[in-house]
Amino acid sequence: MLNETSRRKLDHIRIAVEESVESEELNWFGFVKLIHQAAPSISLEEVDPSITFLRVKISFPLLIEAITGGHKVSYEINRTLAKIASEAKIPIGVGSQRAALEDSSLVRTYRIVRDEAPDVPVLANLGISHVCRKDGIELAKRAVDMIDADALAVHVNVLQELLQPEGDLEESSVIPFLADLKRELDVPVIVKEVGNGISGELASLLDLIGIEYIDVGGAGGTNWAKIEGLRRKDRSLSGDFVYWGIPTVVSIYEAANSVKRARIIGSGGIRSGVDMAKAIALGASMTGAARPFLEAVVRGGEADLRRKIRAFEESFKICLVLTDSRTVEELRLSKKAILTGKALEWMRSRGFS
Repeated sequence: MLNETSRRKLDHIRIAVEESVESEELNWFGFVKLIHQAAPSISLEEVDPSITFLRVKISFPLLIEAITGGHKVSYEINRTLAKIASEAKIPIGVGSQRAALEDSSLVRTYRIVRDEAPDVPVLANLGISHVCRKDGIELAKRAVDMIDADALAVHVNVLQELLQPEGDLEESSVIPFLADLKRELDVPVIVKEVGNGISGELASLLDLIGIEYIDVGGAGGTNWAKIEGLRRKDRSLSGDFVYWGIPTVVSIYEAANSVKRARIIGSGGIRSGVDMAKAIALGASMTGAARPFLEAVVRGGEADLRRKIRAFEESFKICLVLTDSRTVEELRLSKKAILTGKALEWMRSRGFS
C-alpha cells in the first residue's frame, strides 16, 4: 500500500505529463532578445559550451532538475534520466527525498541515479519544511549520503505547501536554518524555488549567508498552483494563485544583479537551447529544466530523451556562434541580451538599470 508521500509523488508525475500545467502567460523569454552578429569570428567547431559545475567539467550548462523518486514508477524514470545524463555529461537532481527518509524501502528509487551516473554531479533534494526542523541538519546529511550527492538542493516552495492538501510548513524564518545548514554540511547548498521565482532581496540575503548557488525556479514553466489545484477537491483557492510569482527572466536578472559571490541557476520555462542562451546572457551561470525531460522519458524512453537533450545542446551552441561568444562565460559577461516589453517594464519599476 502506498504511503501518503508516495501517493503524492505519483500524482505529481501523472498530472505533470497528462495535464496542461504550464505557465505560458508568465513565460517571458519572448521579451528577451539576443544581439545577432551577422559576421561572427568563430565557427560552430570553435565554440566551447563546457563549464565546471560543482568541481566537475560538464559538456554544456544544463541541469536535469529535480523530477521524481519515492515510488516504484520513479525508479525507471530516474534510471533513464541518469543514464542519459551520464552519456551527455550533464548534472542531474533527484526529487524530494522525504519519501525515502520515511520509508527506507524507497531509497533505491533515488540511489539508482548515482548508480547510473557515477561521473556527473548529482544533487540531493529536501524541502525547506524538512530543513527547518530540530533534526533538519541530520536529515540533510542522510539525504546527501543516500545518493553520494555533490550538493544539496533545498527547495523553497511556500506557495505549493500552502496549497497542497498535505502541506507541511510551520517555520516562518528560514534564513537562520539555511545559514546553519551551510555551516554544517560538507557539500554546497543550492537554494531552489519551484516555480514562483526568487527576488533580488532574497538573493542578496542568501548570498550574505554564503549560499553557493541560487536556482531561481521562476514563473513560466510548470505551475504547481495548477498541479495542486488538480489534486484538491476545492480548486478555487489554487485558481487564485495561478498567475502568482516572478517570471524567470526577471528573476534571473534580479538575482544576478543582487549577489556578489553566489552563482545563479536559471530555471522555470527553459524549453530550448535558445532559452538557455538567453538565461546565460541575463546573468545565469547554469540553466535547468525538468518537465521536457520527464515528458520525453514517459512518452519515448531513452531515445526521445537523448534526442531532446541533443537538441538543447545543438541550439545552445548555435546561439554561441550567432552572438559571437566563444565560451559560456563570455556570453554571460558580454551583455548581449536586451529586455523588451513586460520584462523591461518590470526591471524599470524595480529600479534596476
